[in-house]
Amino acid sequence: MPRLREQQTWLASLVLEPERPADDRELLRHVAIANGSDARERIAVYVDGYPARLLEALDEAYPAVHHVIGDAAFGALVRRYAPSVPSGIYSLTDVGSELPRFLASDVLTARLPMLPDLAALEWCVLRAFHAHECSAFDATSLAHWGLDQWESACVVFQPSVSLVRSAWPIHDLWELSETPIASIDLEVEGRPQDVLVSRSGASVVCELVEPPQAVVVGALLEGLTLGDSLARLAVANEEVADVSGWFAAWAGRGLIAECRSDSI
Repeated sequence: MPRLREQQTWLASLVLEPERPADDRELLRHVAIANGSDARERIAVYVDGYPARLLEALDEAYPAVHHVIGDAAFGALVRRYAPSVPSGIYSLTDVGSELPRFLASDVLTARLPMLPDLAALEWCVLRAFHAHECSAFDATSLAHWGLDQWESACVVFQPSVSLVRSAWPIHDLWELSETPIASIDLEVEGRPQDVLVSRSGASVVCELVEPPQAVVVGALLEGLTLGDSLARLAVANEEVADVSGWFAAWAGRGLIAECRSDSI
């Protein structure tokens, strides 16, 4: 019998290249069974089962993408994506992690350029649902902070919090994932949307935020200080808005896990 690594590589080749059927001689070399037809039936459980499980997992993770492109196109997309599933994945929940990146160069995106961003939003929603949240930060501990402390402050959001900025109305498309395609009349050109994703209890919340808040949240999520995050507003030609109001709202909703300053 072949070594384990060779067995794994052979089985993977059958799963990822279903158009290349194995002959009986090849099957009997790799499968510990005397009859070629029985070996073929046993291997089919894996060769057919993996794509089916992958389709189910991606359908659960990306319902809006599925809805926009339709059943046939989604099935074809899953088959194209299968070789790009990251190695070392032990949960079907994680198999779609690379789909937004994959879509950026997929043939579908030439016709539907919003797909990578829509997929990115749906992946953030899935991550938020499964995130292990921290204890909410008590903002009253910052009452004595001065300007220097706030300038150097690092705001750490809950693991569920993420931001997707898009040139397309991805929030609207996401909300229409259960609306019949024939009933959708949505203008997509020239309608950028920035979406803040978080969790409230057991529910995932996707909310539209204005560009100034999106600039600051994005910078904070990158690990920049509050002062450097606000500086980005000037670079982006965005007006400085009610930052203290944003911070109070984030803290009040439990979106902040930690806030610290090196100036203390």
